[in-house]
Amino acid sequence: MYSIIRERNKSSYIGEDDYVSLARSGISVGFHIKDHNIDIENVYRTVKRAQKIVHDRFNYDLSKIDINIYGSVAEMREEGKSKSRYASWIAGIFDGKVRIVADKGNEEADSLYIILTHEIVHLAVHEIGGGLCPYWLDEGLAVHLSQGLSDDYLEALIKAVKGDRIVPLEVLEKPLSPDLDENMRRLAYAEVASIAEYLVQSRGWDSVVSMINQCKKKNMKVMLANISLNYYLLEQGWKRWFRSKGA
Repeated sequence: MYSIIRERNKSSYIGEDDYVSLARSGISVGFHIKDHNIDIENVYRTVKRAQKIVHDRFNYDLSKIDINIYGSVAEMREEGKSKSRYASWIAGIFDGKVRIVADKGNEEADSLYIILTHEIVHLAVHEIGGGLCPYWLDEGLAVHLSQGLSDDYLEALIKAVKGDRIVPLEVLEKPLSPDLDENMRRLAYAEVASIAEYLVQSRGWDSVVSMINQCKKKNMKVMLANISLNYYLLEQGWKRWFRSKGA
């Protein structure tokens, strides 16, 4: 690809519209070819690793993955299907396609690959659960499988659990509002990731995957009732587990 770009003045033979798409083995990646910060080989490697994570954890194979990598949130918003969800702090989203912002300014270089894995997990959960998995489990698994909680997110969660000021799971059934306060957003992300980890450790992956599959036919509260749980009991069990870890 770099052979078609003039390295000296960074201009491309393909003109101003430099957005291209590469496709291979069911993986399609659209990106700005003039953006030298995008390492397309590492992007493909990340997708293949994410496919393996999905296969190993969910026993599910993603046969088709469409990815668009943009230069800004504004550009992503222009093409996205749900424009109200594209807040300024969003670096990636899944809305039928995996959409990623390549450069968020202060983000680490590797964040692109973390976000890419995160959104591919959303794609898998969407396909397995028919798009009906509640936000708290969907987002929690995406965070759990793509990255660990950073210190500031973990600190926010520790304070909330100690003060018994967690966000109720009923509130977290739907995606977060783009206008949500930064502190509440940090707490919500940390909480759903920790609850997902708790479910995996306490119930096992097979049970969690079964819950996602059943989302196509049953409400999550009904599923929990079938295993003698409800949101309150799940929250209490998770808080005991979280505290037992020394948090």
